[in-house]
Amino acid sequence: MRIAVLLDRARLFRWHTAVLDAMAEAGHTPVVRFRDTAEPLPISVTAILDFDHARSHAGPERFSQHIKAKAFDAFIDDTAEPSAITIDLSSSVTVQRVAGPVLRPLYDGSPKDYALFHCLLERRAPHLSLWYSEAAQAFDIGQPALDEPSQLAISFDQTTSRLIEGLLRFLSTGNGDLLLPHGSAPPLHLSPGTTASILKSAGGFVSSRTLRKARRLGDTFSGNSPRWHVAWRAIADGRDIQPGTLNLADYHILGDDAARTYAAPCIVVRDGAAHVFVAELPEATSVGVISHFVFDGDRPGVPTHVMTSEQSLSHPFVFERDGELWMLPEQANGGGLNLYRCTRFPDQWQLERRLIDGALHDATLFDHDGRLWITAGCEAFQSSTADGMALYWADRLLGPWHAHTHNPVVVDARAARPAGPLWRRDGQLYRPTQDCTGGIGSALTLTSVTELTPETFAEQTLGTLAFGRRLHLNGPHTICRAGGIEVIDVFARPSALRAAFRAGYRSPIAL
Repeated sequence: MRIAVLLDRARLFRWHTAVLDAMAEAGHTPVVRFRDTAEPLPISVTAILDFDHARSHAGPERFSQHIKAKAFDAFIDDTAEPSAITIDLSSSVTVQRVAGPVLRPLYDGSPKDYALFHCLLERRAPHLSLWYSEAAQAFDIGQPALDEPSQLAISFDQTTSRLIEGLLRFLSTGNGDLLLPHGSAPPLHLSPGTTASILKSAGGFVSSRTLRKARRLGDTFSGNSPRWHVAWRAIADGRDIQPGTLNLADYHILGDDAARTYAAPCIVVRDGAAHVFVAELPEATSVGVISHFVFDGDRPGVPTHVMTSEQSLSHPFVFERDGELWMLPEQANGGGLNLYRCTRFPDQWQLERRLIDGALHDATLFDHDGRLWITAGCEAFQSSTADGMALYWADRLLGPWHAHTHNPVVVDARAARPAGPLWRRDGQLYRPTQDCTGGIGSALTLTSVTELTPETFAEQTLGTLAFGRRLHLNGPHTICRAGGIEVIDVFARPSALRAAFRAGYRSPIAL
């Protein structure tokens, strides 16, 4: 398909060439046409981007890098040959009249890139959608996550990555699966902002970043930097996980020696005892390992290593199937999803098979309608890992495993990345997910899966499970229940933990 892409000479970024290359790789014929209607970005924005690039030693492949018009020479086409569709990526608030259908990105409903920069300078991601001239409704892409909201360049990279992915899905799927369920005419009347308003937002962004940096330095010197903690409490078996506000005073914190942190707990019941596997990150090496402890009555033992690797390991999803115990740990650096079989419980594990290639995060296995399924966090281009969810299915554990037709089936920082085992009640399947709008695992969103086949997926949001907003606790990031025990993990400063225990009317812990 021949696709015309409208760009502004004054505002050209690496992500523009990336979307052209991706369309060409998908078998399309993209051609570039320039609109000379835009003024350059305010120097306040370009200065922040350039500073971020210099500080991180960013290479030319970063989507937020400015580039020259000559980088598009291979795509320039001055002929009058018609295109099947025009994608308007210019910064003009108006959509240029051209022959044929037009596709235009919207940032929180606005078509101008000033709206994008306003959101990023407010340290939040805009909701991405597409305006299509041939439809009366907007088409949804989703809500990106920002891993480092105080880093404008990284936020730009992550947002435009999901935009590229959404554009490619629209072109490849016939756009029907992207239709917003309650879509309406796109709100093109929204004010995208002006140069003056961008200058004000940039000033506030720099000021707040300076204050956050000062606080981080203070936390480092005082030993009050935020870190991961695993917490547990006894529960009645069969008790459902419900949306609501958690009280940290109901939990006990798994002790550590301050030289390591624990996270991503998973429970397996063996011989009537609750065994917990956790991701351990020793500060001396920063290479994650899998550790294990067992509850002796109502008290946890000391975690010991049960799996190590040259690559950092995390999220030990452990499960029983076919009379054996298995683990799906996450491997750093896109190591793919490997299946391990336990040959001696709990400390000997043998690599059985690579199930899925590619970078997947927090992979979780479950049964549904006679098939095995794996849900996992996924990424695209330079996106965050916290806003996409992919599904895979198989008829047997060892595969072959097949990707869902519409992966990623969810792009939403509020409810995409898995947060623990799924469960079923009265035939209904429930899924805990991470709300990553305040950082990875800042809270938990509970959903009910209403439709799941190799070609379809739908779910309904039930609510949020979190601590009080004023307590400065990020979590739960993961939740798991079995054997009368509930385990979660929390990311917080030691001072915030002590304050949360006092607010919950229990003596503060020694941290």
